[in-house]
Amino acid sequence: MRHLAPLLLAALTLAACESTPPAVAPLPDVVAAPPVVAKPTTPPPAADPATVTDGDVTVAYVNGLEILIKRIPGAELASGQLYIKGGVRNWTAGNAGIEDLALSTAASGGTAKLDKDSFARRLAALGSGIGGSSGNDYASMRMTSIIKEWDTTFALLMDTFLHPALPASELEQHRQRSLSALRHEQETPDGRLRLAMHERMFAGHPYLNRSSGTLDTVGKVQLADIGAHLAKLRQTSRLLFVATGDLDPAHVIEQIRATLGALPRGDYQEAPLPRVAFDKASLSVVEQKLPTNYCESMFVAPSYADPDYAAALMGMSVLGDRLFDEIRTKRNLSYAPSAHLSSNLTIGLGVLYVTAVDADAARKVMLDEVKKLQTEAISPKDLTSAKSLFLTSYLMENETMSGQASMLARARLTGNDWHLARTLPERIKAVTAAEIQAFAKKYAAHLQTVVIGDPTKVDKGLFGSL
Repeated sequence: MRHLAPLLLAALTLAACESTPPAVAPLPDVVAAPPVVAKPTTPPPAADPATVTDGDVTVAYVNGLEILIKRIPGAELASGQLYIKGGVRNWTAGNAGIEDLALSTAASGGTAKLDKDSFARRLAALGSGIGGSSGNDYASMRMTSIIKEWDTTFALLMDTFLHPALPASELEQHRQRSLSALRHEQETPDGRLRLAMHERMFAGHPYLNRSSGTLDTVGKVQLADIGAHLAKLRQTSRLLFVATGDLDPAHVIEQIRATLGALPRGDYQEAPLPRVAFDKASLSVVEQKLPTNYCESMFVAPSYADPDYAAALMGMSVLGDRLFDEIRTKRNLSYAPSAHLSSNLTIGLGVLYVTAVDADAARKVMLDEVKKLQTEAISPKDLTSAKSLFLTSYLMENETMSGQASMLARARLTGNDWHLARTLPERIKAVTAAEIQAFAKKYAAHLQTVVIGDPTKVDKGLFGSL
């Protein structure tokens, strides 16, 4: 034990030394590192809704691209229509007309695999057709074929959209065709009237920049411009594909997946264009030496999606018949007075037209008939006749595969619901005389009128009275 004491003391002394921390030299100033900020990440695209079949229509999605397939058993022909959303949103005042030129050139100029002539011969051998054009609300590339040649024609359609040859000669041909149409518009009274009316209704609105463009903008479009424009359109969020015929929906969906499914989804968002509204009537007279005065009036009317759209269709149909009877047949004031509902745009328009030597007399009859529609109920006979006439015309439009595809697409793109094409006939049948009268009271006012002709033969008070 005596021998262990010195060892124990030494151990305690060593432990005490180790427990005392050594002196530490002061550290230089250190700048703290900036906090790590997580980089924003783009959220993954929403999953495609499940494929559903609603009666004879199958609805599917591929990477955000919407597909409508109407199966018509026994049909020997088929139609495929690729729609491109956006319309006037896709161009500016400086390049209006570019989309129509781009699509028409792509549809007829051949592809990377087939030059123009080989492409045309191939279509002729198949008995198929392909076309492309643009409107103010949307554009389309369209195909028709017999059922057994669907696959081959579909492949050609996809190539025209994805890999068009775009020969300079073809662009020039379509340019000259467009310029000729624009010049003809300026050379005819009806053309000048329609243009002046369009400018009156849509001053300051995106619709002012028409898909047909102007002589200036169409003349400036270059080959590189249309190639870049087409590239911008290749986003699945911009696309809708509609097919009609005796087609297997699953097969068509897989074809879309294999050809367009890998395109970028893009960021296109459907947003309604601003409405137009007028709080009073207006008259614009363009003086020109003509044998008759050309007159057109418009008012904002129900569009495809509005609940009173069917009543508007029937009301304007009845009014058109009455104007023909009263102005042409009974009084011989004009050869072709008319009234109709223009629903080619997302915005509905009521249109009244007449050309007459005695413009005041014809206008007075026209306004009297509008007021009559507002104050007197249509007879059951006239209403039944108007419904029958419309339904016959509607069924005739649906006789072709392309007609049925176009109607589905128009309902979806301008009414935001393809079901509207299916339900419209029943909505027409249900229209009452009271609903037509209510439509006329609500909408047929604040007429915006343009007259081309002799200002001395226009009673401004009369023309601006409604």
